[in-house]
Parts: sequence; structure tokens; C-alpha cells
Amino acid sequence: MDKIKDRICREIDSMTDDLFGISDFLLANPETAYKEFKARDYLSSFLEEKGFTVEKEVGGVETSFFARPAGCSQTRPTVALLAEYDALPEIGHACGHNMIAAASLGAAIVLRRILGDRAGGMVLVGTPAEEGGGGKVLLAEAGIFENIDAAMMFHPSSTNIPGKGMLGRIKFKVEFFGRTAHAAGSPDQGINALDALILAYSSINAFRQHLRPDGRIHGVITDGGVLPNIIPDYAAGLFYVRGASRSYRDELLERVRKCCEGAALAMGCEFKLEIFQPTIDPMKRNLALEGAFTQNMKELEIGIDEDNGRRGSSDMGNLSHYLPSIHPWLAIAGPEVAGHTTGFRDATVTSRGRKTLLDAAKMLAMTGWDFLNSSELRERVKEDFLR
Repeated sequence: MDKIKDRICREIDSMTDDLFGISDFLLANPETAYKEFKARDYLSSFLEEKGFTVEKEVGGVETSFFARPAGCSQTRPTVALLAEYDALPEIGHACGHNMIAAASLGAAIVLRRILGDRAGGMVLVGTPAEEGGGGKVLLAEAGIFENIDAAMMFHPSSTNIPGKGMLGRIKFKVEFFGRTAHAAGSPDQGINALDALILAYSSINAFRQHLRPDGRIHGVITDGGVLPNIIPDYAAGLFYVRGASRSYRDELLERVRKCCEGAALAMGCEFKLEIFQPTIDPMKRNLALEGAFTQNMKELEIGIDEDNGRRGSSDMGNLSHYLPSIHPWLAIAGPEVAGHTTGFRDATVTSRGRKTLLDAAKMLAMTGWDFLNSSELRERVKEDFLR
């Protein structure tokens, strides 16, 4: 390991208590999408104490922030470290975003020390609402990333992988409208909206066996009536469709729409399908930037696991179509501990989780250093992005 990267590692180690404290604060104060006011203020104050100028509510998103080294005008090239800090309803930080924020802050603070007068080429962006809210999409559409050349973050996982594809996703609500009647005395006068929804659900379920491996459809019934003796005049469900490409994701949505249309026609109902914005795009991988991160994994003697093929969705996918981006995964637990569980949440503060947090901060800082100091790497990253 060269002297600069050795210093990066020593500087991160010197911040051990600070980084664990950030993770622990977020873990103890979970906030869901667009409600992360405590997290925003805590992280902003911490960065200001460490020599950053912080602007809150950037891009019209209340719980976002944009931090740059104090006294440094932004220069090009610029690399952005991303901090996620939203939690899940009821089960808190079961996706490990407390670790994501802590690692990115650690990397940013250490890069600021290492870069000195050249620290204007590094910023940290607080990106709210990854869990279903698409905060990065809103920030990108508002132009927050226009003068940035690459973006990076890490995500806790059960495997060590420098990058993998993620699925595009559309979230939508389906509503059926019928007519009430007494279910025993005058059933012929009613139009059962719940039956229409169940028929649509069954049609979608039958279609799922014909999906490609990169397609997913899942949903729940959110409204199905009030009493058994009243024929429901309203029923609704919430669904996701996912695909590894924008075109396949959109194709699945149209097939689902036809299932709903057919069910409404069969039952004599009206229906409405409402798409929630923003929609989520699949990840556009940048192999050159991932390769730099991979080399830094090797520097820290972290083995690379085989891709297990499991895929989710993230608004990082959208951002990866705006600028070169990486989203590596680092293990905090074994494969028996699934994400979005209380077990995964608790793993963020185990001894393994603590070590992964420090390793992630080191590798983000090292990769950020590589990008800012290698014109050859930047050219390869640009070529990958333009393909």
C-alpha cells in the first residue's frame, strides 16, 4: 500500500469512535423517507465541526444537504460521496443506512485532510428517502449533480461485491370502483370491487410464472371492504414491478395494466392505475470505477464473493444514468441474515459490522483519491459511462 493510502487508513482508524457514534445515533433515532430531520441536522453539525460548509434543503428536498470543505471553491474533477440515512417503518435501520452515512462522512472528512488545498474536488451529498422515496432522483432533476464527475457510496450486505446490477422499479396503486348492496338481500344489485381486485391479483399471479429471471411483480391488498354483508364498492392494492432494463420494466407494467383492465371488464367495475413518482431505473454499472474499488478491496485483503444473483432496486440506479456511479456491497453478516430484517439491523453494530464500517470508509476514501489523482482512470470511467 502506498503512503497516501496507508495514511487514509490510519486517519479512518483515528475516527473510530466518531464513526461508531454516527452509526449509533442514527440507529437509535430511525426516521422514514423525507422525515429525516434529526439525521440531517446531526450529520450537518458533525460535518461543520470537521471543517465543512453545509447547505441544507438543497434541490427543494427538506431533509437533504450538500457539504463542501470550508474555504474551498468547488473544482473539477469532483467526486461526490453519498450519505443515505432514512430508515424503514417499524423495523428501523434494517437496511443499514446508519452505516452508509457514517462511512461516507468518514471518507469525506479524511479526504478533506489528505487533499488539503485541493479539497475543492470532493463533496458530500446527503440523499434522503432511498426507501421508496427516490430522493436522489429529485436531487438530480434539480441539478445538484450537474458539476460532479463521479458519485460513490457503499451498502451493507451479506456478501463482498464491488458492484452488481439492480432492478428498475415502478410503484403503483390500483383501485376498483363498484356498487354497494346488501350481500344477502340484494346481491344482484351490487358490483363487487373486491372480486375485481382479487381477479386482477390472480391474473397477475398467473402471469408471474412467465416472467424472465430479471422480472419481478409483487403486491398487497390495502383496501377490501368493511363488512361481509356489504358488497364492497371500493378495493385497492399497492404493487411493484421490477426489471433489469427500463424497457422490460415498462413492458411488465403494461401487462399488469391489461390484467387489471380485464378484471374490471369481467366484473363490471371501473378501475384506476396510479403510478407513484419517481420511478426507479436499473443500475448502469461503471466497470472502470468498480475496478478501482476492487483494487482497494484487495489492498485491505478483503475477499470478493460470488454474486448470488439477488437483486433489489435503488434510486442510485437513476443517478448512475446521470453520471458515473458505484454502489459496492460489503458484508456485515452471513447469508443467513437477510436485509430488511431486525437481524440485519442488529448486525450493523456487531464487531463484524463495526469492522465493515471502517473498511467501507477506507475504501471510499481510497477510491475517491484514485479518481481525483488519475487522469487515466477518469478517462476510462468516462468511456464506460458513454457506452
